[in-house]
Amino acid sequence: MATEHPITAPDGTRTVVDEYEANADAGAAVLFLPALGVPIGYYRPLFEKAAARGIRIFGLEMRGRPRTSTTDMRKHDWGYATIIEQDIPAAFAQSPLGEVEHLTVVGHSLGGLLALTATGAGILRPDRIMTAASGAAHYTSRDGFVARQQRRFVTPWAKTVTQFWGYFPGDKLGFGDRQPKTMIGDWHREARFNRFVFANTSVDYEEALHHVEVPVLQLSFAGDALVSPRAVDMLADRVGPVRPERLHLGTEANAGRAWDHVRWPRQNADAVLDAMQSWARERRVG
Repeated sequence: MATEHPITAPDGTRTVVDEYEANADAGAAVLFLPALGVPIGYYRPLFEKAAARGIRIFGLEMRGRPRTSTTDMRKHDWGYATIIEQDIPAAFAQSPLGEVEHLTVVGHSLGGLLALTATGAGILRPDRIMTAASGAAHYTSRDGFVARQQRRFVTPWAKTVTQFWGYFPGDKLGFGDRQPKTMIGDWHREARFNRFVFANTSVDYEEALHHVEVPVLQLSFAGDALVSPRAVDMLADRVGPVRPERLHLGTEANAGRAWDHVRWPRQNADAVLDAMQSWARERRVG
């Protein structure tokens, strides 16, 4: 069962950190950063399985999700940098995360991008990072001519839709749920230029990727229709000075079924946890 820790960012935004405690070393824990548009409660089966293995885990509810004060996208706007510079520090200052001595950060999709950039910028100071289905958004990350042309069309289309509506109505379009203008703008620029150019910040987060000095594992999934192994490799090529290690989970790890970009935590959480724990044991710190 989770313990909810309410937090308030410097701009007044309210959200929560869920803590799943385990009978393990209280000085070690995992911070989990979710994918775009996915409530932290969706990961509960994954977190409960992790806690049963003796892993203490914290999950941050992203802005715009049901348990935050920013669910109206027309009234509230934010981007990647807002989460990195406001929400993540607030989570450490206002929850037991701040007492953790040995931290592992795990990010799913967008969460993995935030984990890498926040670490490179020195805002997060983990012992290791693991990303799941996190990759570059550039159109060349797609496999095949048709898929690449689709990506070239989709990102400017999403920006146009966002400008028209005042927010991105992903709940109506089947991707990413509702998102504010600046989030979509940050995503669009990365997809266009293959580099991070975040709005409303003085930090060069693309440059920050070159200062990730902890071990990194980047997972890709066979059948993921949104983030291909090529996309994960392209992101890995931008990270340094420590070269990320790569692991591809094939269909054999999921009873012969294709993995889904969003649903993998509920498809076969044990297989993903096995892979992550095996890698982490080889890079034990503290």
